[in-house]
Amino acid sequence: MREKTHYENIVGGTEAEKKKAREELQKFFDGDGGFFKYEIEKSPEDLEIIKKTESIVDKIISQYGGDIRKLPLDNIHILKEGSVDQMTDGELAVGLHKPLCLHIGIEKQKSKLVFASFVAHELFHLKSYKSARVGNSGEDVRLYRSGFSMVDKKDTSKECGAEIEYFSKLEEAIVSECVKKFLEEIEKEDLFMDEINAINKIKNWVAGFCIKNGKTPDQVKELIIEEVKYIDDPQSIVNSVISFSRKESERQAYAAGIFSAYLEENGVEFLERRNERIMLYKLLDYLVKNSNGRFKDRDEIFDEFARANFSGNYLKIARIIESILGSGSFRKLAEDFSNVNQEEYSLDAK
Repeated sequence: MREKTHYENIVGGTEAEKKKAREELQKFFDGDGGFFKYEIEKSPEDLEIIKKTESIVDKIISQYGGDIRKLPLDNIHILKEGSVDQMTDGELAVGLHKPLCLHIGIEKQKSKLVFASFVAHELFHLKSYKSARVGNSGEDVRLYRSGFSMVDKKDTSKECGAEIEYFSKLEEAIVSECVKKFLEEIEKEDLFMDEINAINKIKNWVAGFCIKNGKTPDQVKELIIEEVKYIDDPQSIVNSVISFSRKESERQAYAAGIFSAYLEENGVEFLERRNERIMLYKLLDYLVKNSNGRFKDRDEIFDEFARANFSGNYLKIARIIESILGSGSFRKLAEDFSNVNQEEYSLDAK
């Protein structure tokens, strides 16, 4: 049976224009997303990773109240190295999603873990709530909602993709937090066990060295344990550290030296969108602190943001925010987290 585009809600325009917009969205969905000339064939291992990744992504989305909609395998593209840079004129690297046509592209990676995490990131974007809008005609169909983000629909003179996107940084932060949860889930999978065990050994050695040299356990947890996603050729590093010495303190120092060298050579992969996540953490912590006990921790209030992102229902989270931050604060946050706001985020004015 032919798969249908995930778009159901279309705003603006006449009924005839909405019908035409649905037809356009289906054409986009059935096409190649513009990835054809960059694409490479999926290997059996690639297919296994994609299948496992989508299963975990769908499980997490379901926990946040989102509808589970399978993405055809033809809409997931594995790309040659450097393809995303070429396709976006240097704006993005490694992976991207195209929300209107519902296709994702991820460059081939040496690491199964890194590849899976990039696939998960783009799937979380694509499987967030979606709605479209009619622009100047039915053929001019545009994005309106993608997860928590909302595109300004007032000025149709702007080219598609050049409009103000409210909450865009918040949506990126939510997706990146979901990738953290995905990585916690994937640790249970045999397919990734060797890489994960090696990476965790290295992180623990480096953490031990840092604590001995003045860093607090909380600092180490925040900067290394939770933020480092991957280190190049981790099993070779583990073998080298073990053969270097039998003393744990010397292994820690040696591993820390290797880690430092890899940092300089861009051999360490960190969790994505740290700046956006820090903005989100500040907001969550402020809401918890001022909720009069309604929310006990950051995770509990994040749950409400994630539910809005995947279900499309703004109402509950908007009421929560305005009950804590005051009338008009939801609109103010939309601007603060927009793609055009370059000011450092602060809650002082709220």
